[in-house]
Order: sequence, then structure tokens, then C-alpha cells
Amino acid sequence: MKWKVWYGTFYASCVVIASYLVPLWSLVISLGLTYKQYRFMIPEILALFLSYLVTSHFNPLIFTYVMRAFTFINVFLSLSEFLDRVSLVGLVGEKGIPLVITLSYIPLFYQLASDVFFYRRARKLGFSVEKLSRPIVVEMVKIAEDLNKAYEIKLHGKFSRRIDLKPSKYDVLPITAGVVTICLSLLIPISLVK
Repeated sequence: MKWKVWYGTFYASCVVIASYLVPLWSLVISLGLTYKQYRFMIPEILALFLSYLVTSHFNPLIFTYVMRAFTFINVFLSLSEFLDRVSLVGLVGEKGIPLVITLSYIPLFYQLASDVFFYRRARKLGFSVEKLSRPIVVEMVKIAEDLNKAYEIKLHGKFSRRIDLKPSKYDVLPITAGVVTICLSLLIPISLVK
């Protein structure tokens, strides 16, 4: 399931606008679309609950900024997972390659970290931050070097942009999520902070 860049941008814009109206709805919708990174959902919900408890004692208005920050993180995670990178390069051309690489790092890093944790548990090795982070850092440096070499020796040729505006069946989800987020924020203004 991949979203074309037009519809992913529409979703992100709607969620960002709704986060300034009623941050709760945009947080819920954006959290729902990060279902592929389900291991991030439970710590995020716990962090939200803890930050609500802490900020309610000092200044409850700070929690709206916390909800917006988590919303923006969720939007980036969902775009890095679902955005069709070919449509992004087709839209902005060669200038979109660094953005495509940036969006590709999150799923790659998640898979790499999952593999490292799995193999350490399989070998029954204890928990050590240094020993866990070392293979991840080494692999990320290797990937960064390979990407740098590939970007430096890229062939310059005539690039023809191909923009396809026709929505596919997968583009219905970001369109619907964006419209629902805006509608919920305008029609049901629930505020956790008073």
C-alpha cells in the first residue's frame, strides 16, 4: 500500500491544520495510521499519559504542544512508511532524491534494530546499550557511505517528470483520514486542557 505524493501531502496538511484547531483528533488519527510501527504505539501512549500527568501540575497548556509534537512525529512515520517514492521523484525531479533517502531511513533503521534485538535474544546475550548500539551504528555508517557514493556518481541525463493525478485504491485512505481529521476538529472540539 503506497500513497501518491499528492494525497500524502493532503493528509499531512489536513492533520497539521487540525492539530492547531483541536490537537486530540489529529493525534488519534495520526496514531492510527502508524499501525505498522505498532511497537512505537505503546511507548508513545505511555509517554503521552506521563506528560499529561506532569504538565497538568505545572501548566496544562504545555500538553497541547506535546500532542502536536507527537502528531508531527506520527505524520513523518506514516509518510516514511506509505509514501510512494517514485511519485515524489516524479513530482520534484532530481531535487527530491535527498528527501526520498530521508524517508527511507526510518523503515530501514526500524528493521535493522529489530534484527539486532532478535539475534541478541537468540544468542541469549544480556542487555548492554553499548553492545546493542554498535552493530546498528556500524550498519548505518555503511549505508550512509554507500548512499554518498551512489549520489556522487549518479548519471546526469535528461529526466522526464511523470505526474499522475489519478488516485488509486490506496489513496482513498489518506484522503479520508485528512477529511475526517478536519471534520472532527471542526465539529467536535474536545479539549483535554482547560
